[in-house]
Amino acid sequence: MTTADPLVGATLDRRYLVEARVASGGMATVYVAHDLRLDRRVACKVMHPSLAEDPTFVRRFINEAHAVARLSHPNVVQVYDQGTDMGHVYLAMEYVPGHTLRDLLAARGRLAPRDALQIMAPVLAALGAAHQAGLVHRDVKPENVLLTEDGRVKVADFGLARAVESANQAMTRTGTVMGTAAYLAPEQIEQGASDARTDVYAAGVMLYELLTGAQPHTGETPLAVAYQHVNEDVPRPSSRLPDVPHEVDTLVTRSTERDPRYRPGDAGQFLSAVLAALRALPAGVPSAAAATAVHGAAPLPPPDRGEDANATLVVDLADTDDHRDWDDRPGRRLPLLLVGGVLTVALLAFGWWFLLGRYEQVPDVVGLDQEAAAELLTDAGLTMRIAEEPVYSDDAEEGEVAEADPGVSQRVLPGGTVTVALSMGPRTVAMPDLTGRSADEARAELEDAGFTDVREEEADSEDAAVGTVVSTDPEPGDDADRDRTVTLTVSAGFTVPDVVGATEDDATSTLADAGLQAQVERAASDDVEEGRVISQDPDSGSVGRGDAVTITISTGKERIEVPDVSGWKLDDAREELEGLGLTVKVTAPLGGDRVVRYSPHGEVEKGGEVELFVSPFGAGEDRGNGNGNGNGNGNGNRGDD
Repeated sequence: MTTADPLVGATLDRRYLVEARVASGGMATVYVAHDLRLDRRVACKVMHPSLAEDPTFVRRFINEAHAVARLSHPNVVQVYDQGTDMGHVYLAMEYVPGHTLRDLLAARGRLAPRDALQIMAPVLAALGAAHQAGLVHRDVKPENVLLTEDGRVKVADFGLARAVESANQAMTRTGTVMGTAAYLAPEQIEQGASDARTDVYAAGVMLYELLTGAQPHTGETPLAVAYQHVNEDVPRPSSRLPDVPHEVDTLVTRSTERDPRYRPGDAGQFLSAVLAALRALPAGVPSAAAATAVHGAAPLPPPDRGEDANATLVVDLADTDDHRDWDDRPGRRLPLLLVGGVLTVALLAFGWWFLLGRYEQVPDVVGLDQEAAAELLTDAGLTMRIAEEPVYSDDAEEGEVAEADPGVSQRVLPGGTVTVALSMGPRTVAMPDLTGRSADEARAELEDAGFTDVREEEADSEDAAVGTVVSTDPEPGDDADRDRTVTLTVSAGFTVPDVVGATEDDATSTLADAGLQAQVERAASDDVEEGRVISQDPDSGSVGRGDAVTITISTGKERIEVPDVSGWKLDDAREELEGLGLTVKVTAPLGGDRVVRYSPHGEVEKGGEVELFVSPFGAGEDRGNGNGNGNGNGNGNRGDD
């Protein structure tokens, strides 16, 4: 199909890669997909959105899918899996390449009686197995009968019609016809009742259509067709085609009795009657039962040729004698029963061995460990292979067998291989409480629990320490899908308050109010007043409650110890003092280049002034004057030195 489809190319439940759309109907669209876990092609039937949005339908549909999945029969399309993803409710089923019985009818127009019965036999075998398991198809029609490329016949869509019928019960009660009107039994229309005999009725209508190329009741609307089913008998095929044998006529009329009490009780009884009719057909061409029993599955004739046809036939021996006398010609009854009975027993015995008896049944290995599963399969004459990819399972613990292919109770030839997928445990688990844990610890715990997609996002928080988990999505205790994204919200803390320029008391108070600790350091500053904050660390960004912030308090301008430069040459003293960041004032009333004294002594603020007194006389004399002794002569001789 060439129409663009958004599902093509998508992957459902991270398992089924949708490759192409192959068909669309009133309830669902069918795609061919690739099972990435078991490496096989499957058919995915995706329900239409209008049905997927109805919770009643979805619940009933899931229950029906589980029931059908347990139905193992060669003529039934196997249901492998069911799920919901991206709003799509889907079934993963056995992929059956080929065409439908509707396609064959469209190509040929109608079938010869023997050809029609040979197709009906495996259809009824499939329906009979379902009826024994307590399942009713409810939508038997040529569109739901698949003809494989190697000549097998398979019935599809068990349970789907029932799920839709359940979801629309209110419509049914108000007179809306559900299902395909051409094949509805009268009791379905009048009472909404369905059992094995409604499937028998639909199969009888389908047999009429195979023989004549037309449906028995037609009308401009589905309601008009339904009205005829309630009020008119299905005519004998021979009324349209006189060459239809009496035995085949009787099959149609008995299976389509308007009163269900007069129909075969289930498809198994109808199958027995079909086999009897095949045996009663004129000789000259091998019967479908014989051909099938001996050869298994001969190909159906192509649409443009008149060759004979047959199909795979699976017969439950318990049903072969459970039918009425369908032959209305008493003169032939006894010879046919004697001869036909012997032939039937022989053919069915051989057919049972060829189709069923020689096969081994796959034992139930789900929930066993590898060793126990391998031992059980070996005892059954089979070999085990481990699938490359493990799967989630609600029924098997991690490391145990979660599923098998072929499935449990299916049949395989002796020595065949059964591929088992090991369990990763349930897909959904309770979300752990990670609040307060570091992001690294939380991530490690989730990965240990099997979560593969863990993401982090930051958020401001005044209560949680930086780098710790504030919340999770899903929330603690919720069901968490281990194939889905888990988001950790991690604390980024809060913005540190700016206290630069504040007094020491104000700064420490502000930090304490924010839940932070103040660590005080002190330093001189040429620009910041003594007692105020020069800087803080950190000075920006985010912090968490309880973190420490270092503040540096100004002790005022830097103070410098004035060196003793008495007796120094003026230039040397100036260079020394200016190098320390001081300014120099020179006082030299008599000239000279020797410092005899300086002022002030001790510490001076950086940039402060130091006055140098210079004299042309000796340093000793000047130093004496500087000491205020007035005894220049006494010290002068020392200055001459």
